[in-house]
Amino acid sequence: MKPPRSSALNLGVRLLSMFLISLANPLWAKYPTYSVQVRGKIDCFFEPDDKVLAKLIFFDHQPDASAETSIDVQGAMFSGRMAFDTYSSSGIFGGDKCHRRPKSLLVRLIKADGVERDRTSLKIPTDFFYDQERGEYTAKSDVTLHGQCQAPSLSSRSSWRKLDAGPFSISAPPGWEFHQLTGVDSYVGEFLGDGVALRFDFGGYSNDLKKAKKPAYVIAHESIGGFPAKTVSPRTPGHGLTAVYFHNVGDSNGLCLWGKDLTSPQQELVLNIFETIRFGGAVPRYVNPPPPPKNAQ
Repeated sequence: MKPPRSSALNLGVRLLSMFLISLANPLWAKYPTYSVQVRGKIDCFFEPDDKVLAKLIFFDHQPDASAETSIDVQGAMFSGRMAFDTYSSSGIFGGDKCHRRPKSLLVRLIKADGVERDRTSLKIPTDFFYDQERGEYTAKSDVTLHGQCQAPSLSSRSSWRKLDAGPFSISAPPGWEFHQLTGVDSYVGEFLGDGVALRFDFGGYSNDLKKAKKPAYVIAHESIGGFPAKTVSPRTPGHGLTAVYFHNVGDSNGLCLWGKDLTSPQQELVLNIFETIRFGGAVPRYVNPPPPPKNAQ
């Protein structure tokens, strides 16, 4: 006895569905899921509503905030795991397509209102240990994100003191120091304080900051100490130079003063220090010479 036509039709639909699933499932089932693990700490003050977010970056210009993973924060410590599938959609019917890997891991500290406090990026696989058997990447070292590290307020500038470098001076909070460094064809030195190192190059070959470009940098042109000045600061604190450049402050001498990878509060402090730069002195009579060649007698 033949089965009813409707039953035969339903059977055919089920068989077709099973056939399509059998084609699709192997493509996904044989591609394993790997993971990236990260841990770290938050330095300085942060709000209870602040979040640590992590994102795996697979291609250039990938939006930072898309598909971010919230990382568990306990006290000032955080740790988390991001899973990813290794399936690559290119050339489905040819060769091994289990080669999808992220290029880097982006970790951000975000305030409750969405404003970014700090960020850092780890390269994959350079900054990770890789367990091939488990398909697991583990960061080689802990990540440090900076919260609200309080910088001296503007109201305390009355307590700042002058640090004289010779041809120019700055004013800085108590505890800052000036040191002359060894230069080759210019006068160089540094100012140190509040966890910041501000180095300078005074002479005819000072860095003109042309490599600092928009939109990565905020660039301003103003007058400081009676001379035209160019200031640059990274839009993302902790990644780049916060610097000021004077093209000519007399006798064809320029000045570049900069700090590197400063936190947001440090950046604010340094930009205010730049405003205190004054000129009028002379280069020290004794400038540290470069070290002698190693084969010198």
